[in-house]
Amino acid sequence: MRPLYLAILLLAGAAPVQPAAMPARKTVAILYFDNNTGRTDYDALGKGMSAMMISDLGVVNEVQLVEREHLQSLVDEMERQKTRYFDPSTAVQVGRMAGAEYVVAGALSAVDPQIRIDSRVIRVETGEIVKTARVTGREDKFFDLQQKLARELIDGLAIALSPEQTERLRAQQEANRIDELKTVAAYSQALDLFDQKDYVGAAARMYPVVQSAPGSALVRLTYDEMRKRAKRGAVNRLRDRINKGIRGIP
Repeated sequence: MRPLYLAILLLAGAAPVQPAAMPARKTVAILYFDNNTGRTDYDALGKGMSAMMISDLGVVNEVQLVEREHLQSLVDEMERQKTRYFDPSTAVQVGRMAGAEYVVAGALSAVDPQIRIDSRVIRVETGEIVKTARVTGREDKFFDLQQKLARELIDGLAIALSPEQTERLRAQQEANRIDELKTVAAYSQALDLFDQKDYVGAAARMYPVVQSAPGSALVRLTYDEMRKRAKRGAVNRLRDRINKGIRGIP
């Protein structure tokens, strides 16, 4: 899901102006958040957290984000080794593989009915932790936590948002809004199935998420992509069966 960036429009009839040099965009990889809650149903939760943060921060012009599916291709082997991404050395390793200047690593821990999210912004070149942050809140107020975490990460990247950019970020978060942690967990489980190329299972798991968060653009777009992949896979399997049948005819 590539983020869309707004074009800069020139006023018709305006006198030519030498454009000011734009600051270099910071390439950032948002890693999967570790699950330290002790609950196995939250094992995939950090994957959904990463996807939501990528979608939210995709509207910040100063940031170039590593796309989620590209990141997944880089960490497949590390996933098999049960890697903990909150560890700075591991985060730096993934960041170098992704060609990122910064990595964001996080971990979730919970004491019902509250959940705590710890995060770090790490400079890949030096391994320096340039920002640590912690947000805590109720599980049924997840959207509030997401907004707080985004602000902390932007601060850690030393980005000062204009009022217009702040409003754009707020609107993006509102468009992607999911209020309850259990819905984010289900969304994350569907993403995990998608990454395993179980597109039918992913779409089936995503359907109740659509029912729980019908207004979320991110949920709808993800569900549409899962259904598309599932249909394409069904067509390909049917074609293979037909071709095998034809080859078997004497």
